[in-house]
Amino acid sequence: MHASILKYFAEVARSGSIRKASDELHVATSAVSRQIKKLEDELGAPLFERFSDGLRLTAAGEIVLKHAKDTLLKYEIMKSDLGDLQGKCAGRVHIASLDSLAIQFLPEFVMGFHRRHPAVDFRIRYDNYTSIFHFLAEGDADIGVIFDLARPHDIKLVYGVPMPLMAMVSRNHPLARQKSVTLQECAQFKLLLQLDNEVMSSMIAVELGALNRVGRTVVATNNQMMLKPLILSGEGVAFFTPLGLLEELEAGEVVALPIAASRLHDLQVGIVVPRHRQLTHATEVVIESMSVELKKFSDKIQTVIQR
Repeated sequence: MHASILKYFAEVARSGSIRKASDELHVATSAVSRQIKKLEDELGAPLFERFSDGLRLTAAGEIVLKHAKDTLLKYEIMKSDLGDLQGKCAGRVHIASLDSLAIQFLPEFVMGFHRRHPAVDFRIRYDNYTSIFHFLAEGDADIGVIFDLARPHDIKLVYGVPMPLMAMVSRNHPLARQKSVTLQECAQFKLLLQLDNEVMSSMIAVELGALNRVGRTVVATNNQMMLKPLILSGEGVAFFTPLGLLEELEAGEVVALPIAASRLHDLQVGIVVPRHRQLTHATEVVIESMSVELKKFSDKIQTVIQR
């Protein structure tokens, strides 16, 4: 079984650094370096070009990486099948997700799932819309949880729930007493915007731009957690789905306002997977369970924002 050496190689290719790969793998740097050298010697070709800022795959390395990913996937499928023989769900599942799901939904989901299936472990990364599709296409993620907008043809939606983008304000904000708001009304106040979320940012910018008015942006950041206290303080208006603010909405500290006459109201969050890649049994069980829990979470959110 040569899964270990291929796993080392694939991680070095992903991170572009032997040191970063060793940190991720929890293996000594020297051990990773020896395995890469051994693989290059066996194949008789350099697999990486060495630069001052890291490693990049050669043409030969690209070929080996495709083989490595295919082999590692089949290895995970085999381990999952062996788990089935023993009457248990087993294996590792890689998830790429929106960062707003990291606040409540995914931690609760992982804890509940692991109690039922202790032989399954997770690797979860949070990134922006475009990167999640890249991780799925490159085999670095088995499941994506993302806004279901324009999808590449090789990615399919397996389950989705309504999750509108709404104007989020403090309960003491002047807009908080309204049933809904327009973007034009929001633009009269200070804005709290997200960076590194090119889809949401561009959609808002286009709609505000069409009004020939853009409110003064107090702060723009790629960290949703930073914006939360600013919303609570009443500093301005932010645009989020309720995913990462459910506790504050339940407590009445934050008010979620539908955005009238905006296509942003019709968004949904979906579970997506590569269209043509075989999934492990563990991944299929995770998708089935996550779909159920995502529906419950969505229903809970709808109840809170409609009360």
